[in-house]
Amino acid sequence: MPRIISSESYPHDFCMQCWDALYSTEEEAEEEFGDRGDGPDERGNCFAYNDDHPDYDDCDYDCDKCHEPLTSFDNYPPALIYFKPNSK
Repeated sequence: MPRIISSESYPHDFCMQCWDALYSTEEEAEEEFGDRGDGPDERGNCFAYNDDHPDYDDCDYDCDKCHEPLTSFDNYPPALIYFKPNSK
């Protein structure tokens, strides 16, 4: 997170701030990216919400909206960062 794949199979990466403000639900993302045409090789609609992506600390990615560099904070939603399984 946070990556959206458009229906044409193009990846769009976002910082947490833009993701929360613009695409916090799959319906919001699908409204903008879900009907842009089919993907290559007759694969049909390739839209995906919260798709896998490389670790942003290891790559040179910028947010598609604000163009700020993506960091490790942008890898996962805050709820997952602070979740500690089996903690008491």
